[in-house]
Amino acid sequence: MESLLQVLKRKSMLEEQFPILHSGFDDLDGSPAILRRRTVSLLGSRPGMGRSTLAAQIAANVAEAGGRVGWFSTVRTNSEVVDKILRVKPGLLYPQSIVLEDRIGDVRELRLAIIKSGKQFDLVVIDDLQGMYHNSRRGQVVFNSGRICSAIREVARTQNTAFMILSRLKRSPEYRRNHIPLPTDLPHWSNIKGAIDSVFLLYREGYYVSEDSRFQIGALLAGPNPERYAELPLIWDKSNSLFLPYNEMFV
Repeated sequence: MESLLQVLKRKSMLEEQFPILHSGFDDLDGSPAILRRRTVSLLGSRPGMGRSTLAAQIAANVAEAGGRVGWFSTVRTNSEVVDKILRVKPGLLYPQSIVLEDRIGDVRELRLAIIKSGKQFDLVVIDDLQGMYHNSRRGQVVFNSGRICSAIREVARTQNTAFMILSRLKRSPEYRRNHIPLPTDLPHWSNIKGAIDSVFLLYREGYYVSEDSRFQIGALLAGPNPERYAELPLIWDKSNSLFLPYNEMFV
């Protein structure tokens, strides 16, 4: 058991050591927060759920607030990332604040690119984990998700940067009656769970059920402890294919 004073002290220490980087979604900036400096968050979902759309919205919001964003993609070209960001934020005020790179998959090259950029990134998005790798001492390409996430977390700590790694989920939610995703749906979960700071699993019931309404309820199942989750509400605007902060007026 903890006293109120103990909880407040622990929360104050957390805020001091890992300050929140505001995502532009109030419900995602509380506790747990999707972005904290010096930490690695993993954002997972089934394909087509809106994972990269939400990441693009957050990246644009951070840039518009004066932050510097790096987007490293192994699955999209720079042109495709630009199209996605401008679709969710057509009037982006500071496009020069978002740096794109679509030719790096090696985690060591990623680290060097961030360090050599000469300016600190506030947020780095990696799209996605399944495309990252590292080269062995013999020059062989190796995919070890735990080692990759550990290396990324080391960069986050030393560079005072928030990292958000996107990841696809296995098909397991498709076979559950409620389709709710679980941490074990992440590929190689046993290897990565000790190498990341928090997990956020995106879920939209409207993805599985045909609905005529424009606005649908979505949620991030979130938590610093992957076994204990908070449900952070979102609204999916089906007409514009983007997320909105939760508002009861829409549902």
